[in-house]
Amino acid sequence: MLDILIRDASDNKRSLDDVMRSVYRSTYKVGKGFTGTDWWGAVSKAAGGKDFKQFNAQYVDGREPYPWDSILPLAGLRLRTDTTQVPRLGVSTDPDSASGGARVTQIVPGSAAEGTGLKLGDVLLSIGDLKITTNDFGPAYRQMYAGKDSLPIPFVIKRGDSTMTLNGKVRLVPNIETHLEADPNASAKAAGIRHGIMTGTVE
Repeated sequence: MLDILIRDASDNKRSLDDVMRSVYRSTYKVGKGFTGTDWWGAVSKAAGGKDFKQFNAQYVDGREPYPWDSILPLAGLRLRTDTTQVPRLGVSTDPDSASGGARVTQIVPGSAAEGTGLKLGDVLLSIGDLKITTNDFGPAYRQMYAGKDSLPIPFVIKRGDSTMTLNGKVRLVPNIETHLEADPNASAKAAGIRHGIMTGTVE
């Protein structure tokens, strides 16, 4: 964020790298550390005198959400959010060496796993057509049952010395992914800042 703001204020003539070099020369090279005043003074100088007091109060000392929606366009970038529905069991497991399955260590309340009557300590042996031979079975499960919401599937488990089958259903839940991408409608200035960030250069 600082790199973008410095580049925007200086017409892409200076960057966060200039700040780092300035602080390095003025403090470390003379045998001392730098203060907040040293740092923000160097940032302001690189940004042509822009004041960063509010920025510091909100996003460094403060805990306000980062304003990516207003910052990224300055660099010809934008966030794209994609929401898909994916099968989720709602369990955490550890490998069970005795059975080769996966021992349940956590169950998410309200999840598909809880709906089967699964208990902590149960060992998953198979879920529908998926044989559990590794602790990392989540991707295979999601691929096998993608788009099959509410499909009945048996959970074969080992509980103590007994092997039993529990009745369950596939449950799809929202999966949100955020991607950073170039804005094709960016201004020439923003596109130049984006190029500078990607190449580590200034104009």
